[in-house]
Amino acid sequence: MIYLDHAATTPIHPDALEQYKRTAETAYGNSSSLHDAGDDALRLLNQARAQLLDWLQLTEGNILFTGSGSEANYIALSHLLRQSKKTTVLTLASEHDSVLLPLKRLARQTVTINLLPTGEFDWNAFREACTDDIGVVSVQHVNSDTGFVFPVAEIAAFCRQNNILVHCDGVQGFLKQPVCLKDVDAYTISSHKVYGPKGLGAVYLRRPLFSPYYESHHEFGIRPGTVDVPGIAAFLMACQRYRDENQKIQASSKRFRGMLKKRLPSTRYQIIESPQQLDSICAIRTKQRDGQFVLLALNRAGIAVSAGSACRAGENGPNATLRAIGYEDSAAHGLIRLSFGRTTTTEEVNQCIAVLCSLEESD
Repeated sequence: MIYLDHAATTPIHPDALEQYKRTAETAYGNSSSLHDAGDDALRLLNQARAQLLDWLQLTEGNILFTGSGSEANYIALSHLLRQSKKTTVLTLASEHDSVLLPLKRLARQTVTINLLPTGEFDWNAFREACTDDIGVVSVQHVNSDTGFVFPVAEIAAFCRQNNILVHCDGVQGFLKQPVCLKDVDAYTISSHKVYGPKGLGAVYLRRPLFSPYYESHHEFGIRPGTVDVPGIAAFLMACQRYRDENQKIQASSKRFRGMLKKRLPSTRYQIIESPQQLDSICAIRTKQRDGQFVLLALNRAGIAVSAGSACRAGENGPNATLRAIGYEDSAAHGLIRLSFGRTTTTEEVNQCIAVLCSLEESD
C-alpha cells in the first residue's frame, strides 16, 4: 500500500515505539502514587509538560494530557466558555468537527465566518463579527482538509485587546508550521499526527481551572483517569524526531506538490491552495467526479488518500472548507486530500499521478 494519508494518522515512529516499551518496563508506577515508583513516573510526566511548554515557547500556563486531540478541543472549549462567562463563540466555517460539534452543546450561540476565496483569513468579516457578545474565538492553526495556514498570533493579539479568550486547534499544525502562542489561551495537539501513539493528545491552558467532567485527582483535577506515562514518553520521543525531520518533510512535500500541479490535467483536477500553505497537505478538487469515487479508485490501485478529514469518512456531503471559500455544494463534493510524510517517495507520488491520469483516459 502506498500511504498518502498522513494528515489522517501516521505510523508510530520506531524510536517512539521503543521508548514506550522502555518506559513501560522501567516507569510503570502510577504518577499519583506516593511511593518511589510513583515518583519516577511523576518525574517523567512533569518533564514532558515542561518540554512541551518549551517547544511551544510558553512560560506560563500548563499542559494537560488527554485521550485525543478531539478530547483536548472539548476540554479547551468547555474550559474557556466557563472562564469567559459569555456564551457566544466565533469560529470558522471550515473548522474540524471536533470543534463544531461540541459547540452545538457547549455554546448558546456559535457564529461562523467564511474564508476569502483564496483560502486566506477574512479579516473584515472577523472584525465585523467580533461584537461585545463574543466570549471565545476558536480558530485552526492549519486546516485539516486543505493545509491552509491561518494568522493565529495576529488573531489572538486582536482578541486579547478586546478581552476575548482564544482557543487554537493545533492538531494539524503542531511542529509542522511555526506559531506564536503568546496571546492564545488554549492550544490543542495530538500524538498520532506526528508519529506518536494513538489515543493521546494534550491541551495547553493558560489558566487550568475547570473540569468538563467532575472534580478528580489527575491532571490538575480536570481530567480523571490514570495518566499514560509510557504513552506520553513515546509521544515526546516522536515529537523530538519530528522536529528533526519536519524541514525535510516540508521540502519534499513542496516538490511533490509541484509534480502534481505540473502533470495533473487542469480540465479534470484543481490544486486547492492558499498563499499561506502547509506543503505536506495537498487538496485536489476533482472537477468531473465525486471525491469518494476517486478515493476508491486509488484504493483499488493500492494507494491510500482521503476525501477530507478522516472524522467525516463515509459522509458524502459537500466539503465544508470548499464551501467556506465559495464553492457551490455540487462542486464541493469533489475533493481528495493527499498528505505526505517522512517516508513518502517520488516514485509513490508518480504512481498516484499515473492512476489519477488514467481515470481521465477511462472516461
